[in-house]
Amino acid sequence: MISQQKMRMGWSFWIVLLLVTGVSAQDTQLRQSYTSEEINDDLDRMEQILTSMHPGLHLYITPEDLNKEFASIRLGSSETQSLRNAFLKFAALVDKVRCGHTYASIPTSAQEELNRDAVFFPIPLKFLEGRAYVNHKRVDLPCGVEVLSVNGIAISKLVPQLMPFVTGDGYVDEYRYELLSDLFSMSLATAFPQKGQFLVEFRKRSGEVAMKTVQGIGGRGIEARMRNVAFGKPSVLPYRFEKVLSDTVVMAIDTFDNDYGAPPFRIYRGFVTKAFKTLEKSPEIKNLVLDLRLNEGGYTRNEMLLYSYLSEKPFREMQDGAAVANTIEYKEDLSRLYQTRGMIRSYERRLGRELELADNDSFSLSEDWIPRLQPAERRFQGNIFVLTSGRTHSAGACICSRLREADKAIFIGEETGGVHGAFTAGTTLVYTLPNTGIELAVPILKYNMLRAKPAEIGRGVKPDHLVRVRPEDLVSGEDRVLKFAMELVRRQNKGD
Repeated sequence: MISQQKMRMGWSFWIVLLLVTGVSAQDTQLRQSYTSEEINDDLDRMEQILTSMHPGLHLYITPEDLNKEFASIRLGSSETQSLRNAFLKFAALVDKVRCGHTYASIPTSAQEELNRDAVFFPIPLKFLEGRAYVNHKRVDLPCGVEVLSVNGIAISKLVPQLMPFVTGDGYVDEYRYELLSDLFSMSLATAFPQKGQFLVEFRKRSGEVAMKTVQGIGGRGIEARMRNVAFGKPSVLPYRFEKVLSDTVVMAIDTFDNDYGAPPFRIYRGFVTKAFKTLEKSPEIKNLVLDLRLNEGGYTRNEMLLYSYLSEKPFREMQDGAAVANTIEYKEDLSRLYQTRGMIRSYERRLGRELELADNDSFSLSEDWIPRLQPAERRFQGNIFVLTSGRTHSAGACICSRLREADKAIFIGEETGGVHGAFTAGTTLVYTLPNTGIELAVPILKYNMLRAKPAEIGRGVKPDHLVRVRPEDLVSGEDRVLKFAMELVRRQNKGD
């Protein structure tokens, strides 16, 4: 009898062989070969762009160590490299910066080719503490079972290879696992040439390990399945307000954005204003449960507006901001798919107007350009409970940092994906490297949210009560985080 370990080794050998020899029209661009001169020139340009524009480049890696990373992936004079392999190395290098707003991606045209022609892994997954579970009720495997390997490659081996595609802030992996759940099929197709079928090893609910071959599906098919996952599917309305107990309301805000399909600012402002007007007229409401578990960020003006109804003191957007330059370097390499000439001129005018030279030849955001707000007249003065997850990021994590620093709330759920302290965000420039076309996203403003350094650098806002989603929740749909919050409110009411 062949052991499971030997079987996995055998499958790994065959999949590696397929990855090396497979030829398919689905990834023509990713298989295109480049000379060492072309690859190294793009590496040089990437290093120049990051050094000249990224204000948080060395928050988590020293200049010396970053230089070593660049040197380690340079090619010898006679070597060549495919776009796929170059991207894998470039993405892994960018991942060392540990910034959720900084990432490399394959050229848009290569992405479109994959979307149009590739065969994708057909099963939506949910990553829980690094392990993968089926997150759909109408696919070839039962919802909630653990997937152990795909085409002979263990999930524990696949995840480190795919994680550079889903960069995150600091040392918080929860946000990256959320994104990997969203992007697993596309990431797999980007990293490896795909065949029509996938051999999946999974653990049944009985504990028995089994194998099943599943048929791949097209880009539209996997997109449709991702819209109908069993657990974590976005609500139709991104803002919700509901009275759940006689003295408790739940306010869910899934985004602080006003672009990419999110409602415009006037809709958001109207929702927030109406919600707190309702609370003002309802003195029996003593508890506000603020659900930010799906909030990946957006505009700081939106999170500041919300916080103005929770704060007792005047506050500012950030303690201070910093930038490397007050002009945009390497404008010739900016992607015109993401930035028009007019947008670039507007960015530069703002940089010149809002930044001032600091002592160390870098730039700081002028005090005159840091927005400030007063507490709202209708501010809520009861108990605040905040629900968070690894997906709570960027501006979504900023309001959590404010509430934590002011000791204004009890946090329930998981550590936020956005860090508690300094991070880079704001305007994000997208560059196209001149030879390979690999795209590089670079945020140009460093935010410092706190008056003093946090106790743990590179960590998110940690919950007072850690409550995680469990595999069985994918099947039952139970919201154990909200359930815990309700139990906590009831216990508190009894104590009062």
